[in-house]
Amino acid sequence: AAKVPVKEHVSNEKQLENVESQLEKMVEGNYYLRKSAKEAYTSYLLSYNSHSMKDIFNVHRLDLQAVAASFCFSNPPKVNLNLDSSASKFRKKMRKVEGSRNGFSESNPYGRQKGGDDNRQFVRH
Repeated sequence: AAKVPVKEHVSNEKQLENVESQLEKMVEGNYYLRKSAKEAYTSYLLSYNSHSMKDIFNVHRLDLQAVAASFCFSNPPKVNLNLDSSASKFRKKMRKVEGSRNGFSESNPYGRQKGGDDNRQFVRH
């Protein structure tokens, strides 16, 4: 074991807040830092979304403001992740089960019958 003396360092919280705002300004003002931070932010969200334990690592439940702050952004940057929301996945699954909204399908080529009491008569002139 290394014999390194451990010293406790007491820091002032106001100094830490000052550093955070300085880092945000630096990232905001430098194109390359901003680009790198945005790429890191995007990678973090994608890796979070790709985790197999979706009930714990659900990207839709993340506090994006807090995540963005950890990458020195004052506001979350707009990022296109091509993620489906859970609501849209549910709607897509329901459409596949029900068929399309108008009722046309391979098994029902004429569409949905409303109640089955259709007494309309069609005449060709």
